[in-house]
Amino acid sequence: MKDFARVIIMLIVSFASAFAQSEKKPEFFAGYSFESVNTGINSSNFTATTTSLDNRFKTNGLNLSAANYFTTRLGVVADFSANFNTRSDTFGNTASQSKFSLYNITGGPQLRFPSSSKFTPFAHVLAGVARRNLTETFTGGAINFTDHNTSFTMNLGGGVDYKLNGRFAWRIAQFDYNPIFLRDHTFNSVTFPSRTLNGFRFSTGIVIK
Repeated sequence: MKDFARVIIMLIVSFASAFAQSEKKPEFFAGYSFESVNTGINSSNFTATTTSLDNRFKTNGLNLSAANYFTTRLGVVADFSANFNTRSDTFGNTASQSKFSLYNITGGPQLRFPSSSKFTPFAHVLAGVARRNLTETFTGGAINFTDHNTSFTMNLGGGVDYKLNGRFAWRIAQFDYNPIFLRDHTFNSVTFPSRTLNGFRFSTGIVIK
């Protein structure tokens, strides 16, 4: 998965570089990402066991994007984020260590609202795929398990940039609702029904024009 992430980062950088001399002034964003998201597993999946996986993952990671504008306002953006979390959990009386990663690759139209001030708000509707990886390592000899899923996802949101100079801006905040449409699947004799994981992503960082 790390090699896959490197390829996506290289594609986004290439996308931005390809238009570097264009008067359309493409933008490249790189920054920090925080996302709160459902785990995809909860106590209702088991007949006589409760689990702390009812609690959402609070993940940290990075967000990269490249945008090219066809007009002053309307453009298209490719967005990549990678978020990670490791924590202690429980299944009944059994302790476990959860290792979680979430990769989002989305793209779509972006609309910005330039003005005479240094602030430029923007909004976008993006769609693509999410790769979710969850590994549970149990203590006491219980069988470990790994759950991998690739699902359709969206990023619906926007933010605001603050112009620093002609080449750089600070993305003060970007907020996205990140629904992940997890399909039903079975492992370890447990069936997990289709469900929507509700992710809420915050990003901040530097925009290069």
